[in-house]
Formats: sequence, C-alpha cells, structure tokens
Amino acid sequence: MGKPVAILGHMHVCPKVEPGPVPHVGGPIIDAGQSVVTINGTPVAVVGGKALCTGVGMQDGLVSGSSLFTIEGKPVVRMGDGCAHGGKIVQGWPTITSD
Repeated sequence: MGKPVAILGHMHVCPKVEPGPVPHVGGPIIDAGQSVVTINGTPVAVVGGKALCTGVGMQDGLVSGSSLFTIEGKPVVRMGDGCAHGGKIVQGWPTITSD
C-alpha cells in the first residue's frame, strides 16, 4: 500500500539539537519545491522543497521521496520520507498515495 502524499503546510519532525541545547522540534513544509501540481489548490511537496524547524527558525530540506512518482523530474514527498536533519514527514493527504 502506498504512503500518503505530503503537501505545503504538512508537518515534519526534526531530531536535531543544534546549536545546543535548543531542539529543532520540526514544523510545517514551507516550500513545496514546485507549484504546478496541487491538491485542493495546495502544492504537492517534492524533493528539494523545505520545511521549517520551529524551535530554531531554520529550514530543513526534503531529501527523499517516491521512486516512481515525480513532478518536474523531482520525486514526490510522502509521509515517512526523510529530511536533511534526520527527521521525517509525519503528515500526508490520506486519500492520495504513492509507492
């Protein structure tokens, strides 16, 4: 079964604690990485997009996604896919899934 597709505004978690002792925590996807494909008017997230680590105000890159489903040559990001700081996407559109 596929994983739910992530869109702009969906949440990620971040385990990074740097600069210490302030945890990054995680936060919303703030840049989907593309604007062509949308779900209910909201852009679908792709590798190369960015999420916000609200604990420190830093951006975290979306670095992994679908091996089959791409938009403009970039893999679509789904719930469970990884971020540059070692965290993952924890939210996705429940009725639209990908490998």
